[in-house]
Amino acid sequence: MSSRAAWLAAVASVAILLLGVRAFLDPVAASVGFGLPMHTDTETTFVRIYGARNAFLGAVALILFRMVQPLALLFTLATVLPLLDAVVIVSRIGVGRELLRHAAILFVLAIVSLSLWRSTRSPSSD
Repeated sequence: MSSRAAWLAAVASVAILLLGVRAFLDPVAASVGFGLPMHTDTETTFVRIYGARNAFLGAVALILFRMVQPLALLFTLATVLPLLDAVVIVSRIGVGRELLRHAAILFVLAIVSLSLWRSTRSPSSD
């Protein structure tokens, strides 16, 4: 795996894991970051599910770190998640600035995925 692909995958994996942990520790604030602000812990059940999903994906990505093709596949499959998250946002509040975060996450996941797939094709380091 190229050093650039490894660095991108590591940073993205840790960020995904931390997003998940944040959702467990402060679901009200995490809901604001997601784009659907909630004000009480009882309203934030979906945020905890989102957090569990992200924490799990981040942990799996870190476990798969040395296995480039499975890691690339995981990041490729994960690119659908910000699209689905955006659908949830649009269905609840419509199109707005809240979608920018999900677009940025999609962009990062796509770049990491492409970088990992490229690194499987060439033995050289970037």
